[in-house]
Amino acid sequence: MDSKQKYFAFTLCSNNYLAQANVLKESFLKFNPDFQFYIGLVDELSPVVNYDNFKPAAIVPVKELKAINVNELIAKYDIIEFNTCVKPSFFKYIIQQNKDAEIIYYIDPDICFYDSIQEINEILKTHSMALTPHITSPIKLDEFGAYEPLFLNYGIYNLGFLGINAKSKNALAMLDWWEERTLTIGYNRTSEGLFVDQLWMNLAPMYYNDVAVLKSYKFNMAPWNLHERSVVEIKNEEVVLNDNSKLVFYHFSNLSTDKNEISRFYTRYDFNKFPLLKKLYEPYFEKIEAQGYSKLKTVPISYALYKKEKERTSAAKSIVLKMIGFLEKVSRKV
Repeated sequence: MDSKQKYFAFTLCSNNYLAQANVLKESFLKFNPDFQFYIGLVDELSPVVNYDNFKPAAIVPVKELKAINVNELIAKYDIIEFNTCVKPSFFKYIIQQNKDAEIIYYIDPDICFYDSIQEINEILKTHSMALTPHITSPIKLDEFGAYEPLFLNYGIYNLGFLGINAKSKNALAMLDWWEERTLTIGYNRTSEGLFVDQLWMNLAPMYYNDVAVLKSYKFNMAPWNLHERSVVEIKNEEVVLNDNSKLVFYHFSNLSTDKNEISRFYTRYDFNKFPLLKKLYEPYFEKIEAQGYSKLKTVPISYALYKKEKERTSAAKSIVLKMIGFLEKVSRKV
């Protein structure tokens, strides 16, 4: 690895999401060849996965992060909480491994790129971090639901994407603050004001200076912001949106196995209302399938299995102890 490398991007996933991660990596590097790409594997290395297929990305199993206690995190978190809680730790890992790092992006594995990220690179030269809001305009109150309270509960900003200036003291302070919270109380408990790593970022623009909020439609278009964004033209590789911008990246969040649906959970719209959008989804399905999607999605998540086995062992131990207590009471009466 080039010790003078300045630009980095990474994603986090378990083995079952590696097909999406590889499509992300290839699409990102196609338009941003100056970056080193990491795949943070929140899982054990699997004998059924050929990790050479993901080069030139560097595969980094989560247990290599010395700053975290994997066993402790598995014991307290479910697999989604575990995947998200290590995000700030991976930012810090990349900084520690690459002293010349200037710009680092986290990107969810189910994102695909259609253009260069150079505009955000320029923004980060004068800002500590860059956030993308879920929405930038009101959603009509109607029978279709999925309006503003969704984002008040789960976060104003989508943490499927985050860019930081690795030389910024504000960004480094933010990572320390964020990491402490995700590793300690990174739960999915919206009734308690907690939603994994994401909800904390509501506070970041108040706590830290020089935070850029990217409002252009071309950054992080997704099922949740289709009330304001639409594809108006596709010509060759360019995807033109209704604000006349050229799409940079689309977030294929909660991808449905029903290819007539846009998303499993964001069901406000379908392809009948967005026929051009389907021309993004169909090639995306083909790309992830070519990367082994059908096979990889069935690979068991080691840490989830470990947690279930630990819970079964604990439950069995509890039953045995109760039985011993019951027998002791019976023997005393006899």
